[in-house]
Amino acid sequence: MHSQVPESQTTQNQESVSIIVPCFNESEGIESLKEKLLPVIAQLRLVRSVELICVDDGSIDDTYLKLQEHFSQQALIVRHEKNQGLSAAIKTGFANSTGKIICTIDSDCTYAPQDLVPVLNLMRGNVDIVTGSPYHPKGGIKNVPSWRLFLSKGLSQIYGLVLPQKLYTYTSMFRAYRREVLEKVPITYPGFLGLVEILAEAMFQGYKVVEYPTVLSNRVFGQSKLRVARVIKNHLKYIFTIMTQRSLKQKKAWLFKPKYTKHEA
Repeated sequence: MHSQVPESQTTQNQESVSIIVPCFNESEGIESLKEKLLPVIAQLRLVRSVELICVDDGSIDDTYLKLQEHFSQQALIVRHEKNQGLSAAIKTGFANSTGKIICTIDSDCTYAPQDLVPVLNLMRGNVDIVTGSPYHPKGGIKNVPSWRLFLSKGLSQIYGLVLPQKLYTYTSMFRAYRREVLEKVPITYPGFLGLVEILAEAMFQGYKVVEYPTVLSNRVFGQSKLRVARVIKNHLKYIFTIMTQRSLKQKKAWLFKPKYTKHEA
């Protein structure tokens, strides 16, 4: 069910927010998620309308039952019968949302839910996306395995070479979007790659992205869903696609560039 505060409790400049939490086999961490997230939602509801949407992406443990136990009074709980991947879970959450700002957060709380408050505070003016950034000079890393750090940070550095807006971190799911962005930017890639796709395609469409320095911590409960070899392969293919598209656009621009004749000179 959707839970919103009365209109009288919101301020005119505080836009409504939908928080989407994709979950896959996260049974052990649902209670911890509740303890960390609900106080943040209560704080946000002092100044704006907030709804929470939990998407169980085909879990084979009792994640769905735990979500019902701990969030049935505070959230809309949506379930995929089969696992469809992170991108699909975000699309399902968005399809069931009503907020003018859409937030996506990790169910394992590797990014502190409390950081939603300053992230939302940055959503003003011409800013369209705010993304959590542990690799920002003011961000940080806490007990994260070296292989995951190498993978994520390395990919972010490569994306920084091929994308039009330079960020420290491109791979975080901890973000806030204006609704228009997710309406106009298609998510075509599955899994974690879809997160980068949203950011990349939004940049190419001219949306402004800013970073909020965050701390990335290692998960306390459950196991990571990353499949390293597959992740690397898919990201490298997408990077090649971006480079190819940029090359074709540059070639097309050069071919159609007006040429001066001797008479005009």
